[in-house]
Amino acid sequence: MKIFNFTTRPFFPETRKVSTHFIAEELAAAGHSVHVVTVGMSYLTYLKDKALFRQLTPDRKNRFTEMQPGLSVSAYAPVLHPFSSGRSLLNALNRPFFKLYGSIIPRYWKTPLAEADLIIFEPGSDLCFYEAVKRFNPKATLIYIQRDWLPSIGAAPILREIEQRMFETLDYVISPSSWILSSVPANCRTEIVPQAINKNLFDADVASPYPAGTRNAISVGNMLFDETAVRAMAQAAPDVTYHVFGARFSDAVPANVVDHGERPFTELIPYMKHADFGIAPYKMTMDDVYLAETSLKFQQYAYCGLPVLTPDLIPDLRGNLIGYSLDNEQDWKGKIETALAMGQGEKFKEGILTWAEVAEKIVTLADRAKAGLAGN
Repeated sequence: MKIFNFTTRPFFPETRKVSTHFIAEELAAAGHSVHVVTVGMSYLTYLKDKALFRQLTPDRKNRFTEMQPGLSVSAYAPVLHPFSSGRSLLNALNRPFFKLYGSIIPRYWKTPLAEADLIIFEPGSDLCFYEAVKRFNPKATLIYIQRDWLPSIGAAPILREIEQRMFETLDYVISPSSWILSSVPANCRTEIVPQAINKNLFDADVASPYPAGTRNAISVGNMLFDETAVRAMAQAAPDVTYHVFGARFSDAVPANVVDHGERPFTELIPYMKHADFGIAPYKMTMDDVYLAETSLKFQQYAYCGLPVLTPDLIPDLRGNLIGYSLDNEQDWKGKIETALAMGQGEKFKEGILTWAEVAEKIVTLADRAKAGLAGN
């Protein structure tokens, strides 16, 4: 099968991996031809993330580079790109730009896109290409892997409008979350496909990166990152060192917080495996409870047997969550002591899939859609 996969997450060796990347690697390993395009990058990226912009070397942007046999990746980086904003005025100004940006199929996409049997979209700015792509290759199976609600990731209103139109013609909407799929129109074919992990990486013996006798917590990712909560944890337990990967602090970090920045995924694994507990510090509302099923960090922490401190809005699906109040938590020290006392537990990892299993499920659903089989 030939697959064209859109993503909004940079797919470079130096960046933290997300589910799109893992799935693409496994699809290629299974013998499929996979082209992955990251969209939402341009010279504007320099203003937001200088380090990421510097990774946009000539061999990585606006052309495909083979990352492994069967897997070619690219960062589409025109001079400018439209972006979502929390400001209604900027979203209004970006509306015509999104339409223009998404209406143009770059020349270097055309051959793999025309040959694709399956085209995969994910929540984000790539949705603005949906209608142009469907016209360009009307025979391809179209699958939307909906891991997030667009409002939760701050997507512009025009992307939410496009998503609603997509639901009328998609072949499948796949999500790890029953909450998300409950909001999809009833006429769409849907399927719950859980998140997964690379068990080979996690099962390998790795040395602890922590000094002997220390107690350590880990936070991975930047989505809805609640800096205030992490500062409160650090203050409540100064004898614990908090290792933060991928998120940014607006001011100087506390003495017992280590800001590791964005790191390759393999470098995170020893920190997860040998931590005393994990943190999922979401600054969230009830609209974000789907994260219990979609967040990779919950899967990764659980596979490592970690207790996890997280807002009490998140349902405890595996028995390893310790909830705290988002409004005015009064017992941070007690919550942290509970996490430390719980210790690691093998039972937390039960039923977690591999990315190879997820990739196989996606191919099965694509084949089913191609065959015209109905039913949600």
